[in-house]
Amino acid sequence: MKIQRIIIVRPHCVCGGTLVLAALCRLLRDRGIDARVFDIHSEPNKTTTTWRFWYSWIMHTLHFLVYPLLCKLIKNPKNKYYKICRNFLYKPIEGIKLQWNPFFSRRDTIVLYPERVYGNFLKAKHVVRWLLYYNPYPNDENAYRKDDLVIAFRSIFNDKKINPKGYTVQISWFNSQLYRQYNFGKRSGNCYIVRKGIDRNDLPQQFDGPVIDDLLEEDKVRIFNECAYCYSYDLQTFYSAIASICGCISVVVLEPDKHKEDYLSPEDLENLNGIAYGNTPEEITFALKTRDKLLKSVDFRTRNSYELDIFLQLLHEKFN
Repeated sequence: MKIQRIIIVRPHCVCGGTLVLAALCRLLRDRGIDARVFDIHSEPNKTTTTWRFWYSWIMHTLHFLVYPLLCKLIKNPKNKYYKICRNFLYKPIEGIKLQWNPFFSRRDTIVLYPERVYGNFLKAKHVVRWLLYYNPYPNDENAYRKDDLVIAFRSIFNDKKINPKGYTVQISWFNSQLYRQYNFGKRSGNCYIVRKGIDRNDLPQQFDGPVIDDLLEEDKVRIFNECAYCYSYDLQTFYSAIASICGCISVVVLEPDKHKEDYLSPEDLENLNGIAYGNTPEEITFALKTRDKLLKSVDFRTRNSYELDIFLQLLHEKFN
């Protein structure tokens, strides 16, 4: 048997996880592999019925046909529908290919699901689970199949029960033309990142500055270039690094009685640059002193090539 295609399931939103999934597709295609992205509106969970999921997918696909027309008709950037269309059609990585339908050869195709996808809605024979974050179904044996290949994005996200050998593949992508500092003058105010921290008990009821979560990438960069500080309640987001790259003093807000060692592996701690974990003078000083190292570290080409070799070797060993 020869694998002919790799389908990467991607929730359609603007976040680090979807960026990583698109980057994997792009890198595989650069190697001459038929890799494709299958976009979904939201990840099915334990309570999602089959008909409801596919209804959502059909509506999502139809939006692809409607929104380009709306963007041409509505050219006012201040119009809320224009912003929705721009967000929906935003393509941070070119060179990927979409799998438009759920019909393909199950025998010679590998399907990769991010960790939040419950079950195997594409009914694939060969499945990879990529833990881009912590396993949301740690005690549910029906969430993933026992013979699925499980890989963690970082070792700290690994679930040893389903990935006992600790396989990790970390693909990164950085657009240096978009994410950059262009304001080297006066700054003022704060901006905030919430994202995966939305359920935190210590989340403020109000913020004294903009929350960048749902903004277009260009608007996020603009705010990062205007504000003096960026505070993130998401403990594991690359946007904290982007805020620092754009000139903010980037602070990750720790949970009460927690330390950065609770969130980062020893390897992560060795490579931590440009970000303060906690709003202390020592951490702020560390972030400012190590920002230049962060700027030098965002060229991921060599590491991505190495990580992709690992990924393909794991597929070869698992699926022959």
